[in-house]
Amino acid sequence: MIDGGLLGWCTTPLVKLDDATSGVLARVLTAAPARRQAIFAALAAQEEKVGLYDAGDDLFPASFAEVIRHGRSNDILRRAFGNVPEGLSGVLAQIGERPLPRSKDYITLHSLLTNEDARAAEALRGAGRITCRKLEVLNALDPRWRHAHTLERIDTGGEALMLNQAISFVQSLNSRATDEAVAGAIAMMRPTSTLARLLDRFIQRADQLPPHPIALGDNELRPLLTMRDVLDAGRRYRNCLRHRLADIAVGRMALAEFRGECLVELRPLTTGAGWLLRDVHIERNRPVPLSLFADVEAKCDEIGIPRINEAGGGDGRSSYRHFTKELEWG
Repeated sequence: MIDGGLLGWCTTPLVKLDDATSGVLARVLTAAPARRQAIFAALAAQEEKVGLYDAGDDLFPASFAEVIRHGRSNDILRRAFGNVPEGLSGVLAQIGERPLPRSKDYITLHSLLTNEDARAAEALRGAGRITCRKLEVLNALDPRWRHAHTLERIDTGGEALMLNQAISFVQSLNSRATDEAVAGAIAMMRPTSTLARLLDRFIQRADQLPPHPIALGDNELRPLLTMRDVLDAGRRYRNCLRHRLADIAVGRMALAEFRGECLVELRPLTTGAGWLLRDVHIERNRPVPLSLFADVEAKCDEIGIPRINEAGGGDGRSSYRHFTKELEWG
């Protein structure tokens, strides 16, 4: 008896073919991976009714069974699909001995190669063992980013769609992140490299930033206008500023340096109503001296940047907060 667990959805059609032409099952079970997978692909074409499947009541006629029994890999594929894209037989061999879990996975594979997408074909050839997950990822990826390196690092089609969007975001901020530059960076990825680091490198070089709320600086308050300014400040103040580059790039945050002593964080108000002083940061995010914070607030008042008024209640409120602070956020 044929092992249904081994051949899955192929079991029933193979039994029917063996009834039509004795020896089909034995031929399949002893075939090399390339020929065995060609048979599975042909069965998928019949099951999914694509290619040159036989119409009529007899879904698996003797003529088809004879090709399965005696034909070479390309003969079988031509009998099933008519058009056999270059490299299909070799790529099928990368699947291994077992069939893919679903017949439609073979149709997806055939379609990817039929479209004459050189990147898709190269990605599949370099992807090692081919699985339905890799086919799902490859099908969802923008053709520009199809590569063995992306197939190795993405788990689902949904993640592939997110990568497409992430690269579009990066390209909107970095004029040098051309299709050729991004594709080249993907191709040059080392085994230990990640897509997150690749995207971050392009964001670090973003040159299409929104206008800064402080148009002109002075001797006290210097706006950080470029990503280089921001990264340099992050190194000098030894904080996690480099992880906020995307927020800065899209205008969700702006930074300025006050007297070379602290960083001033500004946030936009809704409906384009201007910017608000959000916070002040010193080295390693240590507590900011109250006198320095007050000087920053005075400077923002001077140039018309509003802030939350924390002065209400006077000394009594401050004393109350001192004794009840352990109750906050409890």
